[in-house]
Amino acid sequence: SFYAESGGQVGDTGVVTVGETVFEVVDTKKTHDGVFLHYGSIVEGDGIKLGDKAKAVINKDNRLSTMRNHTAAHLLQAALRKVLGTHVEQAGQLVNKDAVRFDFTHFSALTADEIKEVEKIVNEALEADGNK
Repeated sequence: SFYAESGGQVGDTGVVTVGETVFEVVDTKKTHDGVFLHYGSIVEGDGIKLGDKAKAVINKDNRLSTMRNHTAAHLLQAALRKVLGTHVEQAGQLVNKDAVRFDFTHFSALTADEIKEVEKIVNEALEADGNK
């Protein structure tokens, strides 16, 4: 149930409970073999044994905020391509619950008018979705 870090989007956080034991998950990553790893520590209880039944609960607020920022990154790329041209490509990003950093290719810095137009396009898309 935990999303692993991928494509610049951070992994989920939350808790895994086994009886009286609580493991706080502070990050989730995936190995090259596709194994999901949950990073964290036991904050209550004695431990977890192989075969124990566990209840995994993600931090829903963090997940939803991160998902919204992930969508914003897609909207930003589409707006940049519309304003600057189809040559614009994503060159990297970081998406978490608090912010989006979106790196992209372009041959010059954006002008103030280009920034305003990109913001307008993204905001219009967000407003249109909010009116559904």
